[in-house]
Amino acid sequence: MSSRDTALLMLKSRRDPGEIKRATGMSTGQIAALAEVQGLSQTAARSGGVLSVIDPTLIRGLAALMWAEQNAGHQRVRRQASRVRELLSELAGYQSRMTAENGIRGELAEIGRKLNRAKSKLSRLGANSGALIRDWAVEQGMTVSPSGVLSASVIEAFEQHHQNSNQLDQRRAITAARLQREIASLKRSRTAARRRLDSLTNPPAAEVRAWARQQGLDVSVGGQLPAYLTEAYKDHQAKAMSEQAG
Repeated sequence: MSSRDTALLMLKSRRDPGEIKRATGMSTGQIAALAEVQGLSQTAARSGGVLSVIDPTLIRGLAALMWAEQNAGHQRVRRQASRVRELLSELAGYQSRMTAENGIRGELAEIGRKLNRAKSKLSRLGANSGALIRDWAVEQGMTVSPSGVLSASVIEAFEQHHQNSNQLDQRRAITAARLQREIASLKRSRTAARRRLDSLTNPPAAEVRAWARQQGLDVSVGGQLPAYLTEAYKDHQAKAMSEQAG
């Protein structure tokens, strides 16, 4: 039995739209359009769920699109249906992209808040905490840089050596080192998020060209790229990020 036949049978049985989606893989709009075509809109509405709150005009439009693609013999009607399908696809792509962009911006805002908190804590501990670990590391014959973030191995060795120590300076130094690692990690995460956001908003032409060739499209080796190609690449990136997040 096809997904359409299964959905139709479930609609007639007044099954919940969410259950129909799970059983058939059809979208809410497709289920609503099928209900309209088969004269089951009232039945679907009585079953509750999201179908009952969809704009009836939208349902009729989706039903007309299904009819035009499946049954219409007029060339003009088929062309209109194809254009509507393209516009809906573009809108869905734009929605995915905006959702992805907003998600990354929210991620950047949260990273910024964590960075500020960690920097504030580190500032309160004082600048000498890191120097204490460096001096100890040098005494142990370790190679450490005179400044910057201490390596994880050095910090772990210091923590292990002083794990039972109650000396305030040493405990402060351990805390400071952990904060330095946290700050370094947050900065890396911020850089990665900024790159992801930039790939959605301002993708490099070389990346767009490489992706287009992977799709079997013929693109020039230089010059300005067509706007539609860049938009298609952005939609592809947004969809990929959404799938990874899911």
